[in-house]
Amino acid sequence: MDAFAGSVLTTPPTAVAERIRTQAECHLLWAVLCEGIETYMKYATATTRRGHRLFTEAEKWILDDNLTWICSFLSICHVLGLDPDYLRTGLQRWRTGQNSTPLEHAA
Repeated sequence: MDAFAGSVLTTPPTAVAERIRTQAECHLLWAVLCEGIETYMKYATATTRRGHRLFTEAEKWILDDNLTWICSFLSICHVLGLDPDYLRTGLQRWRTGQNSTPLEHAA
């Protein structure tokens, strides 16, 4: 896991940490967000059918723009005060790095 992922999953921004501390539902939403991101990252390079399915489900959840469901990625980001596009871009960049070959890194 790189710095982007580690910072997203372990240390919420100060404003989010305050919401988590004072509002139990925000603590739950933070846990849902972390689980979705962890699943995305864990199975991004999966080779099994189960791994592909789990990655696809997590990716679909992250990219979905549904605001009507409280546990959607977009809703959670809005409730917690996070920028969903920033997170999505960071995850997509991280995944691109996971899929590159060692020769691409040397170039």
